[in-house]
Amino acid sequence: MTAVVEVRGVQPTPREGRAAFKAWPAVRRWANLPMLFFVVVMLATAGLSLQVPSDRMAWIFALQLIALYGFIGLSALAHGKVMAMSRAVPISRRPVDWRIDNQAVTVSSADFDSRVGWRSVVAVVEERDRLIFAASPNTNFILPLRVLDADQITTVRAIVADVRARGVLGAGVD
Repeated sequence: MTAVVEVRGVQPTPREGRAAFKAWPAVRRWANLPMLFFVVVMLATAGLSLQVPSDRMAWIFALQLIALYGFIGLSALAHGKVMAMSRAVPISRRPVDWRIDNQAVTVSSADFDSRVGWRSVVAVVEERDRLIFAASPNTNFILPLRVLDADQITTVRAIVADVRARGVLGAGVD
């Protein structure tokens, strides 16, 4: 099979450029670990505070809620700032050209060329509005589906199915 899909001038919207959690479920679990630890500690301190006089219980509970929502709020703020900074860098604001074939995924613009062989692509995840070509947790190539016509989408799916069937997709990843 020698199919090729080429798309020029692709520029994902901020929504399409959102974090690619579905491509990295293990990373998401580790990212949520501090929150789970925080909740467990809160439950443990609540259990220990049952022995505290009831007039102080409300203060302990209030402080725990403030800490929990503060932790959640600061985490969301930090994530938002990181995403905003990543969208603001010059490489994110310029349109790129895509070439997808049976050997590799190639993304290029006037300033860079990036060719990733299928052996180095860990996963290809199709979401409602985009395709994610996951090479590493910090390197996810996002191709919006809106820039592809129906024949191109079918061809990309066929290429991905072919490299999966041949055992090439992610074969170079230990």
